[in-house]
Amino acid sequence: MYPRAILARQVPLAQLLKKEYIEEMGERAKKETIDLVIFEEYDTIAVRVQDDRHKTKRFTIIDDRQRIELESSDVTVVDIWKSDCPALFKEKDSMKAKVELERVLSRDN
Repeated sequence: MYPRAILARQVPLAQLLKKEYIEEMGERAKKETIDLVIFEEYDTIAVRVQDDRHKTKRFTIIDDRQRIELESSDVTVVDIWKSDCPALFKEKDSMKAKVELERVLSRDN
């Protein structure tokens, strides 16, 4: 899907945010990573693989703030649910995970 892109896994959140957001980060946020980041020439896409914990009120608040900060830092955010990409979540079968990810990303675009 992104033939010229650079793919990176477990990218620290701070590497993707503008300085103003990094300065306000708490200790917990400084430890957060984005599951998969697609670096394209003109776009950066943060792919967050979510499990059922992210449906709770606490995680929803954290995820919403993270989304706002990422999007304000010119990063596109795509959330993928574990149920849509079980192989990607397990990080075991890379070929199956690639097919799952392509299916979900093409659906979101």
